[in-house]
Amino acid sequence: MQTKLDIRGLREVAKGLEQFKKSTQTGVLARALKRAAKPVENAARNYAPVDEGDLKASIGTKVIRRNAGKAAFAEAMHDGATRAEAGQAAREANRAAKGAGASATLRVQASARHAAWNEYGTQKMPAHPFMAPALRANQTVITSSIADDLASEIEKTAKRVAARAAKKGSA
Repeated sequence: MQTKLDIRGLREVAKGLEQFKKSTQTGVLARALKRAAKPVENAARNYAPVDEGDLKASIGTKVIRRNAGKAAFAEAMHDGATRAEAGQAAREANRAAKGAGASATLRVQASARHAAWNEYGTQKMPAHPFMAPALRANQTVITSSIADDLASEIEKTAKRVAARAAKKGSA
């Protein structure tokens, strides 16, 4: 199950992120997303059926960092380009983006082989959903947490960047 959350009204946050280089932007996004995912991860562990405990132990959070170059590379490879051609497409896309457009995707997932069977059931076994209820129970918490954490992370990162710049300037 994949659910997308659309958070609106974060223009100030986007402007705050634009002051950093792309790698710093994605780091800020990743930290905020990981914190927002914790309640879902914990709820999924609580809801997961326990036989031997490996399903519960396999639940974790993964942040996938994306940029224009990676997307262009993947698209070119999908369209049958060589790796060299795809690499060229990635470089051109990154140049065109000029440091903007950093994004990250968050996945709370169970990596155990039988996770999907428990979530959705089989012909011989009823479903025991644990991921979907965890997400539904925490959906409002996630959206408010992301907004708050992004604002906080941007402020902290701006202070760190300024402190590093001042340290370099005095050295």
